Amino acid sequence: MTTITLSWGDRPIALETVDGRTFLRIGAALRVDVTDASLDQLDRLADVAADLADHQRDRYRAADVADEVAAENGVRSISVPFQRKPVAA
Repeated sequence: MTTITLSWGDRPIALETVDGRTFLRIGAALRVDVTDASLDQLDRLADVAADLADHQRDRYRAADVADEVAAENGVRSISVPFQRKPVAA
């Protein structure tokens, strides 16, 4: 199995239909054919996307808490170190 790592940031995510086939377009570099995907697979994709959004919200909240604690202690600015790790698709 080949693992592909793609970072798309805030580039668009959309559905495309070409010649009767349906694709999930993520940014300019990735297009996933979902024409024959089962409803179970599409539901799982939606669940994974929701989990990812929850994970990101938690990260943002953790950074906000660090900033609030720093402000209470008289520190003007604080940052939380972050290192990207590979994620399985």
